[in-house]
Formats: sequence, C-alpha cells, structure tokens
Amino acid sequence: MPVRPIPTAERGSAHREYPSVPTMRLIVLTLVITVGLSGLAWGMSPQFDGVSFTVVVVAALTTLPSAALFYLYGRTMRYSIAFIVYSDIGIGLVLFSSQSPFDALPGVVLLMLVSLFAGVFASGRVLTVQLIFVAVVLVALSVLSLQDGVDGWLVSSRSLTLLTAIIVPILLKMHVDYLTEKLENSRRDGVSGLLNRRGLDGAVARFDIARGVEQTLGAAVVHLRDFVQIERRLGRATSHDLVAETSALLSEAFPDAIVARTQPGEFACIWLGSEDDVVSRLAAVRSLVESTRLRSATVSMTCTSSTVPVDYRTTATVALGKTLTAAAFLQYGDVVAPRNNDHVAELIADGGPTIVFQPVLSVATGRIMGYEALSRFPSGHGTTQSWFLDAAADGLQIPLELAAVRRAVAASRDLPADAFLAVNVSATTIVATDLVPILDEATTCRRVVVEITEHDLVSDYTALGAALDHLRDAGLSISVDDVGAGYSGLRQLVEIKPDVIKLDASIVRGIDTDDMRRAAASALTTFAAAIGAQCIYEGVETQKELDSARALGADMVQGFLVGRPQEISGVNGRMIAP
Repeated sequence: MPVRPIPTAERGSAHREYPSVPTMRLIVLTLVITVGLSGLAWGMSPQFDGVSFTVVVVAALTTLPSAALFYLYGRTMRYSIAFIVYSDIGIGLVLFSSQSPFDALPGVVLLMLVSLFAGVFASGRVLTVQLIFVAVVLVALSVLSLQDGVDGWLVSSRSLTLLTAIIVPILLKMHVDYLTEKLENSRRDGVSGLLNRRGLDGAVARFDIARGVEQTLGAAVVHLRDFVQIERRLGRATSHDLVAETSALLSEAFPDAIVARTQPGEFACIWLGSEDDVVSRLAAVRSLVESTRLRSATVSMTCTSSTVPVDYRTTATVALGKTLTAAAFLQYGDVVAPRNNDHVAELIADGGPTIVFQPVLSVATGRIMGYEALSRFPSGHGTTQSWFLDAAADGLQIPLELAAVRRAVAASRDLPADAFLAVNVSATTIVATDLVPILDEATTCRRVVVEITEHDLVSDYTALGAALDHLRDAGLSISVDDVGAGYSGLRQLVEIKPDVIKLDASIVRGIDTDDMRRAAASALTTFAAAIGAQCIYEGVETQKELDSARALGADMVQGFLVGRPQEISGVNGRMIAP
C-alpha cells in the first residue's frame, strides 16, 4: 500500500508545516538545559532537604536526556505534548517541594516558558490547557503563602504580576497562527483552494522514503483544453466554475492523493507507493477523466501520467519535477521533451555553479552599493541560458536555481558588510519554494534583493503575489530584472510592485545616440520614481551611456564600465564621479 499523504481537501492545521527547524530545536535544547541547571542550583539551597532535595535533583538531571530527545526527535505534535507534560510535572514537583511557597512563586515563570513553547510547537487547545495549569499552580502557591502568614498585599502583588504574564503566550500563539495562515495561503491556489506548485513541492518534500525500499512516485496530470481561450471567451466567472468543479471532482474521487493546481488549466494527482499500486491509481484518474463531462462549460479534459522510481537517495522534489515534465511531454510533445541532461544533475550534486559578483554603483555618490550574484557554468554544454533551459527540460530548473542561490549566499560572506546582495530567481521557483530559510544567513548582515528573472509569461500572479509578500515580510527586497526584455513588461511591474526596477542592457546600450531607447529608458525611470522604486541601468559600457543614465535620473548603474563580474577573491569596482 502507498504512503497515505494528507488529503488536500483537509484544509487548515493539518497542512501546517511543523516549525521544528534545527535552529529552533537548538534554542529549546539550550533553554531546557539552563532550566535544569537553575533547578539544580536551587535544590542546593536550604529550601530543600531530604525527600524534597531528591525530587529536585532528579527533576533537574532528567532535563539532559529530555533535551537531547527533543533535539533529535522533536518533530511531531505527540512528542511536543509529551514534552510539555513532562516539563509541567517536573516543575510542579519542584515548586511544591519548596519549604516556602512564597519563595517558590517566581518559579511559575518556568511554567510560562513551557507555555511559550506550547504557543509555538503545539495547538491552541494544548496552550489553553497549559495556561489553565499555570493559573491553578499560581493560585495554589498563593493560597499556601497566605496560610504561611505572608502579608496578603505582598502575595497579591506578586501573584497578579505573574498572572499578567499569561498574556504573552497568548499573543505569541496569535502571531504564530497569523504567520502560519499567511504561509499556508501562499502555498494554495486562490481559486480552487488546492495546493499550488509551491505547496505541491513542499508536500512532496515531506514524503518519508525509507532506506532500502524502492518506491514509485506517480503523477497524473489533468489538462483542461484551451482553458485560457475559454476564460477570454466566456469570462472569469465561468473559468472559476470550471476550476472549482474540476478540483472537487479530483479531490473527492482520490482522497488519498496529493491534488494540486499546477497551471491555470492543469491539475496534478500525486502518489508515492509500490509501482503496481501507483500505476493502478493513475489508471483510475485516466478512466475518470475519459468518462466525465464537466457541467460548467463545454471543455475537453485529457489526462497524461508518468512514474519515476525513488529511494532514500533521491530528492523527492527532483523526482516530482521529472515526473511532471514527462507527463507534460506526453501532452505537448517535443516542446518539453526530457533530454536526460546528466551534466545538470551532476552539477547540482556537486553544489551548483560557480558564483561571480558584479558591482552596482550609485550614480549620485559613485560608491559601490551592492553586488549581483551571477552563475558561471563549466564549458562544453553551451551558455548560461543553455544550462537553465536544459535544467527546465529535465525538471531540474528549481533545484539548479536553489543550488546557485545557496552558493551565492555562502560566497557573499566575504563581501563588504554595507553592500547589498542581489540573487536571480525565476517566478516559478519563487512560487514553488520558500527562499527565506536559504537567504536567512545573508539577511542577518546585509540587504538582500531577490531579482525576478522571467523571460516566460507568468501564469499565476495571485500565487506569485502571495509568495512575494512572504519574502517582503522576511525583510527581502524585490527587483524585476531585464525590464524591456521578454515578458518583463508593464504587466509584471504593476502586478509585482517591485522595490527595484532593472532596465535591460538592450535598452541601455546606445541611449546616448538612440532617441527611441532614450525615450523608453526615460519612461521607465519616471515610472520607477512614481512608485517609489529604485532604478538600475544594466549594461553601461561607455562614459556617454553613464552620462545619459545620470541625466535620465538613474539611481544606480551596472556594467563593464564600472566593474566586470569577478569571483569573490577579485571583486572590485571602478569608482565613478558623482
């Protein structure tokens, strides 16, 4: 039987990614050990003797194995709940073992820390139970303090101070839920409610592929023929009805599949399991499509499918890309024919392309403001563009781009601290992946600009907008690269709302002598200023082009005149006169 993925019809908390990244687990480990040391030190005080001393020491020492277990295995809700119960029992025993309940009152703060943990790693219901437990312990210690003859006003003051701290875990939980909802929305299609391509990659990445067991990843791709033309002819309301009907059809018929809307008129059903089981499910999708006539509009549905073997050494998202590409090939033919470009996969396995940096200079001050990271590939397989085309043909575009971004982040450590870093990423990769963890190291020490390099038409601006909002919330700036080339035109600028606009070199070259290019550059520069974006002129190679860029109001320039792309050891730039 196949591994049963979470059905896409179940929306909400079931699809939330568990926030147990290694850094967070390391923080929790450190905190637990610190609390254990604190308890051990308190146990050595005169407050404890005999049995109470033994209880405190045992509770403190057990924090070491529990912290290690959480760091290694703390990725499930069940373990988090067990960890919370363990912490509450241990802290509660220590607090009530004290000879002075009033002196033990500040120890309720430790239970507050457990509540903060629950706010991040557990559900709202678990947090509610935890806060009730904190309140009960606080009231019990307060009552015991009064029975010991402690001044009532003093007990009330300390208890109320601690009680108000309960609001902190509640606020934290509200913020975590807000961020989780935004992340969830960025991974779902706004019309169907299904996963988009970004969400699909994330779901597949969580597949558990056991060591020594070869499984099969299968994709059935359902196409709505001439969907774009139907939307233009019958209107958006009809196209939305088509999407909703198709989504419901697939989700209800195949609840054990991961169902996603990967393109405006394209849906994918994904399974992982034994080859026979996956093949039978793909056949069921084809049978359903062949026997179904949609009610929303007269449109023909077709279905193509593909499988690829996977094992523990295979990256599930890479396998997904290959499977979807192969299925698309059956539908569209040689346009997307897989070429089995082993050199791309080998380069990704080796860590990705070599990174060079080209300086970007301020027109006003002549200083270097930042560097754009550019990929350079081994010779023998064509240009940089050829490498990315080969990667796309084999479903490896996203892994190759991410490898380049990781290399750029690692190499940027030696750049000047006040210089920004610009990395190139396609709209497809932005929608399909979460760049924030990858760029996190760079954002801690410098401004990072994500340049959208897109020579193909963006098919889903809603999904792209949600993904870009996620990047902006993380402090990243957004740039549209190559404006004036390919599809990087006004529609993209309006939809993306960039922080930086980069004029393509095809417009910049010759602006000192070509009135048409000069007019185009002037219009785009004016547009950038009007929306509050910075404007960078690429491809500046002569002093006259630089003078023209300055006259037209460019904020920054980039090109061979001011600095060629260099590896990190040779990075420099020519200062220009302001």
